Amino acid sequence: MRLLPAAILAIGTLCATSYAHAADPDWIFANSGPAGQPMVMSHQGTLDIMFYRATSGTVGLAIHQRHGRYRNPKGVETAMVMIGKFTIALQIFSTNQKWDTAGGDLKPDTVPDLVNALKAAATGALIPFEHEPVPFSVKGALAALDDLARYATQHGESLPPPLQPAPAPHATAPVVDIEKLAHHPYDTQHGRRLTLPQYDIAANCDRAHIEMQDTDGECVSAEQKSQTALTAHWTGYDSDLRAACLSLVSDPGRLEKYQALLMCLSRYQDDRRQWQLVSGSSGSDDIMPARNPAQQGGTPAAPAGSP
Repeated sequence: MRLLPAAILAIGTLCATSYAHAADPDWIFANSGPAGQPMVMSHQGTLDIMFYRATSGTVGLAIHQRHGRYRNPKGVETAMVMIGKFTIALQIFSTNQKWDTAGGDLKPDTVPDLVNALKAAATGALIPFEHEPVPFSVKGALAALDDLARYATQHGESLPPPLQPAPAPHATAPVVDIEKLAHHPYDTQHGRRLTLPQYDIAANCDRAHIEMQDTDGECVSAEQKSQTALTAHWTGYDSDLRAACLSLVSDPGRLEKYQALLMCLSRYQDDRRQWQLVSGSSGSDDIMPARNPAQQGGTPAAPAGSP
């Protein structure tokens, strides 16, 4: 759990009473929580109760008691919060030997327990060290958390289930084993139209070259030569190998796009030609599984078990 700055958590000062009361509070939304993360809070007497979206993507809980500074004996670093059967130990924010704020990020697997508690509980309690529990209301807290989850989703963020359903798994195309593909006797995507991409040579070569260790000028020259060679012989490469090599060089970290593409195609097209020689294949795309013997003018084989 992370410590939260008191300057962020001590939000607003309302008319304070000597203790917090468990009334039915209103929850306020703000997008100025820790590290700019969105949060919802409720001002209740001397207490501020806050739920926030942590930068790690989970939910955080913080409680600040205005006008009340608790003694912080040496070695005491946490304060307890209870909501129904949900209990969590929060880190305390301390100044010298006094503290007034407890907070921290929840582990994602504890969020369902918090949500279940908020469905049934009406009140919670801050339990300071060697002090009586201070009650607070959690009415409306679950709806406020739902609003927080919707806001996060709308801004491309996430919260752990059940506040946000787990994203549906995206169907990803199986990774092509290009080594195996190059040892296939013919073009498995014969006739597929694939155009040579137009990469931004200057932008790619302007970045640091970890693999090649060349200068921008050397990179640009090599890329232009590779682009020219690919343009001249592009249709001579098999379609399936072109698709596989394009997939390999699409990695954003790959800088020398044309050089890598030319190297990939040259190598695996040559591997396929060598395999065609070894296997006796013509390399045509009409290689099909063995035809029915009757279609080849032969006598059909007798079914198994026939006399």
